[in-house]
Amino acid sequence: MERTENEYLVQLKHISKIFPGVKALDDVSFDLKPGEVHVLIGENGAGKSTLMKVLAGAYSPDDGEVYIAGEKITRFDPIYMQSKGIGIIYQEFNLVPYLNVAENIFIDHMPRKGLFLDRRQMHKKARDLLEDMKMKVDTRILASDLTTAQQQMVEVAKSLTHDLKVLIMDEPTSSLSGVEIDQLFAIIRLLKSRGIGIIYISHRMQEIPVIGDRITIMRDGQYIATKNVSEIAPEEIVSLMVGRKLGNLYQRNRQEPGEILLKVTNLSSKKEDLQNISMEVRAGEIVGLAGLVGAGRTELARAIFHVDPYETGTVEIKGEQVTPKATVRSMIERGVALIPEDRKRQGLSLKLTVAENMVMASLDTLSPKGWLQKKAEKKVIDEYIKELNISTPSPEQKVNNLSGGNQQKVVLAKWLCTNGDIIIFDEPTRGIDVGAKKEVYSFMDDLAKNGKAIVMISSELPEVIGMSDRIYVMRDRMITKEMSYQEATQEKILSYALEGAGTEGQDG
Repeated sequence: MERTENEYLVQLKHISKIFPGVKALDDVSFDLKPGEVHVLIGENGAGKSTLMKVLAGAYSPDDGEVYIAGEKITRFDPIYMQSKGIGIIYQEFNLVPYLNVAENIFIDHMPRKGLFLDRRQMHKKARDLLEDMKMKVDTRILASDLTTAQQQMVEVAKSLTHDLKVLIMDEPTSSLSGVEIDQLFAIIRLLKSRGIGIIYISHRMQEIPVIGDRITIMRDGQYIATKNVSEIAPEEIVSLMVGRKLGNLYQRNRQEPGEILLKVTNLSSKKEDLQNISMEVRAGEIVGLAGLVGAGRTELARAIFHVDPYETGTVEIKGEQVTPKATVRSMIERGVALIPEDRKRQGLSLKLTVAENMVMASLDTLSPKGWLQKKAEKKVIDEYIKELNISTPSPEQKVNNLSGGNQQKVVLAKWLCTNGDIIIFDEPTRGIDVGAKKEVYSFMDDLAKNGKAIVMISSELPEVIGMSDRIYVMRDRMITKEMSYQEATQEKILSYALEGAGTEGQDG
């Protein structure tokens, strides 16, 4: 193997990668030093994930060279790259839900005693590893019962069992609360202190100066710039990412709201998933739902949409009370749409095309009496591809080949095709870049301007304040405060979202 002596753990030199009809990477170079956090940033579709999949061995480059610790790599497969010290934690975790923590950590090399698994040794090694990383996770809990933050800790621990040199983290904080993010950053700093290099992919601009050392910016599959984090302002990062100035992200055309389209009164469910929730949303307004992870915001959205049952209380749509036994289909017919937080598991069928995904929730309307109306479908599909600026070679492209931002737009189109008047957005900009965020915000504003009633669940407080007309804050499955956007601040929202702060019960 050819070897070069230098200061880098990783060197990617002039990497190119071509897929049918798309040049995903075009002469991209990137490097990583021991004990540094190198932030990799760019719009969805910029090529970040493709570049990291080359480094992780999932893809072979069509051109260019890869060096790990000075050694030129000529073989590309994930197991081989793992043996070279490359670990990757994808945005969608790869844990096996029906296995416990220890089994997941050692899934590909479980300790044995003769022909049998040495479970006692496996749990001891897993506990030692977790304690060494100051992670508090019971090794006997099933992965399916872990919180998102705990799942991420287990993914980190799993990587550490392979003589880790480089850890790639793709949007690691997208599903974490503030406290959990602090815990993750503590783990990252510990890894840095041990000489492990971190490649950190994130769209959260506020995290970059907190955790990053250097930053590399990509755009349209090309390398744009590498800078020390301390020497670049957020505005310059955004400008380099998108190739243009975005201006104010949150441009709202606020108006006097109309009639009440959605009213929830004293809604409660078994197991206290929801506790005495009351709220209302009027035509032409965006109502934000704020709170920490686990506060009950998604549970409320699912109950309103009748995905999950509720025990007491009422839901009214346009003044008409809905029976608790209503179905999702009947809620769609009443004009309610729910855009879920997990687009890949709950919002899309990844093996189907863009066109098939876009019309699947509105087939009854577009093709009445069971007869497929291809002309009507094509008109709607073409209209939303243009209106939402969905970047796809054609409507027949498989949706799993699109970037995260474009997948999110397909989910939006799918539910907008139903022509509902009440639209619930659950984390609408999670894992998408700042340019795509601005497009989503603009579209939400247009919907409100056209008289739609919008509920927006978001963990990003600037987004909640910037887009909402009114805000409900949730904690412990209840609403603790209602406030207007004029009186809302991040500090005030957090005070009502945190345990022991604010006022119990609802407060208008």
